[in-house]
Amino acid sequence: MRYKTFRIQNFKGIKDTSVELLGVAGANVFAFVGLNESGKTTVLEAIHSFAPDNATSELLGGEEGVGVPFKERVPRHLISEFSGDVSVMATLVVTGEDKKQIAEAVLAKNDLIINLDEFPDEIVLERHQRFTDGDLEKSYFTLRSAFEVKSGKQRKWRAHTVLEKAMIRDQIFKLCPRIAYFPTFVFDFPSSIFLTDRGGVVDRFYRQVFQDILDYDGRGHTIEKDIVRRVRREDLVVPWLSFLNDWSRNDDRDKIQHVMDRASAAVSKLVFGRWNKIFREDTRGKEVAITYEIVEGERIENGNPIKTNEHDIRVKFQIRDGTRRFDVNDRSLGFRWFFSFMLFTQFRVARSEAGQPPLLFLFDEPASNLHAAAQQKLIESFPEIAKASHVLAYSTHSHYMIEPKWLEQTFIVTNRADAPSKSVLDEVSLDDESLDVQISSYRSFVDQHPNQTSYFQPILDRLDVVPSKFDVDRPSVVVEGKSDYYVLRYAQVLLDGPEFCMIPGLGAGTFGALAALHVGWNLNFVFLLDGDKAGKTELQRYADDFGIAPDRLASLSELSEGTIVIEDLLDEEAKAAIKSELNLASAPSKPQIRRFFQERLASNRVVSLGPVFQERVQAVLTKLAAALNVH
Repeated sequence: MRYKTFRIQNFKGIKDTSVELLGVAGANVFAFVGLNESGKTTVLEAIHSFAPDNATSELLGGEEGVGVPFKERVPRHLISEFSGDVSVMATLVVTGEDKKQIAEAVLAKNDLIINLDEFPDEIVLERHQRFTDGDLEKSYFTLRSAFEVKSGKQRKWRAHTVLEKAMIRDQIFKLCPRIAYFPTFVFDFPSSIFLTDRGGVVDRFYRQVFQDILDYDGRGHTIEKDIVRRVRREDLVVPWLSFLNDWSRNDDRDKIQHVMDRASAAVSKLVFGRWNKIFREDTRGKEVAITYEIVEGERIENGNPIKTNEHDIRVKFQIRDGTRRFDVNDRSLGFRWFFSFMLFTQFRVARSEAGQPPLLFLFDEPASNLHAAAQQKLIESFPEIAKASHVLAYSTHSHYMIEPKWLEQTFIVTNRADAPSKSVLDEVSLDDESLDVQISSYRSFVDQHPNQTSYFQPILDRLDVVPSKFDVDRPSVVVEGKSDYYVLRYAQVLLDGPEFCMIPGLGAGTFGALAALHVGWNLNFVFLLDGDKAGKTELQRYADDFGIAPDRLASLSELSEGTIVIEDLLDEEAKAAIKSELNLASAPSKPQIRRFFQERLASNRVVSLGPVFQERVQAVLTKLAAALNVH
């Protein structure tokens, strides 16, 4: 079972929007791209609220299984007067095995038979809270799909009753993927973690992480039974100095340390094992050491700490490298972030593989404060997490966190129908009522708002061509702009053509510095410009001003008859293929043609656009290769 679509209504700044989480690019990874304050975090919080797992639910200030508190979901500008429903509706895709498990569970628990022949392939569940004048009236959890059932000695299928519908809903929800949301602040790895009920929300979160580690070990150890109980047994509930005296002679110290050693081995095996696989780094000789410390008991009353006779235990994570030990929270920011990331994800995935429901991981601006190389290492690791039935979604505004191969699974998040103002003061004074967070697929957003590049600029930055400084030392063709580069580079890949570099310029008249450089260094190059009047005029200027030989200057019209600009290489069949690929209503424009070649190159999906296009580009590449004397 997996999520297909979430529809979100009236959740904070979201009036009504939907997001589809069906992967089409070979990885269950989805990116939400948007400006700061565009609503990316709100989208993740809304999705999380549908089925929040226990470990991350309290991080948002809500109760277990709730996520964002109900009262904080109401649109801000209507906080005292909102009447209506705040709704998150999920559509789930179910397999034949899912249907069988649900039917068997309903039969065993409720003596009710579900008609498997009419069991829908998609199930819709909705969580919604009803408000009147800003006050919460009731929270609902509703099954929107219909089922045929029969019970007892009934022979004919019938519609389910209200009570039976609730029973079916509960059994379906048990198989639903749990949703784990990780705000940025939880990656600030603490110096120690209380295993007793001391500390704040982060301690409680990390306690669940530690229990995941114990579960993975498979010995049935729990924090309460095998650790806390030994520290707080009846004869040890004494003043602190008496406790220290008694504890020094207590053999429970070694039993707790044995549990810690088992946990250390589990973390070392799983985290460093995955680390080696993902980052290809040799971690032999390194291991995780988990140590514990007993501290005097304390509770908070009326904001003040009060000493108690029930004492507390906390653990510390260290990296042991030979004889040296390093606290995890003393390591570099990048190491702490990646260690936390591995700790959070690997044990959760392992727990699901042991029979628990799959997980939808949500990360808000992951690794945003790390350098570019670390961000790219992180994104390379995502498919390792989002495997089998697991799914990973994340928000970002960093172009280093964009993977071109996943463009079909990338969404643009906006908070208004129009482009943002260039004035910071205008943004600050924006009326909450005008906010309307919307989610659009990257493709559809660019088609509908081609000029609002501020929203999808990180994607363009990621796709942009940046020639290497070493390219000028190799046989090179300097073309007029990026469109020329993408089309001809696509042709090179398609035809497995002659290898030479292509360097895009900024227009026909901008090659002065490159011309001087190529001539002065006696480099192997060809300047290729459009076949229009401006292109031919500039070619003559480069010949006159820089003494460039005629065989080093070419226009598109000379290389392909009837071709003035690069788009003229496309015949009707090629344009029709691009129109279909981009789901356009009319013939593709020049920017849309450039985007097609740009995205196809980035995702390594280069296919033929028909024999005429192939023949034309083949002629151009052959003549350029001859001018460069390459094969």
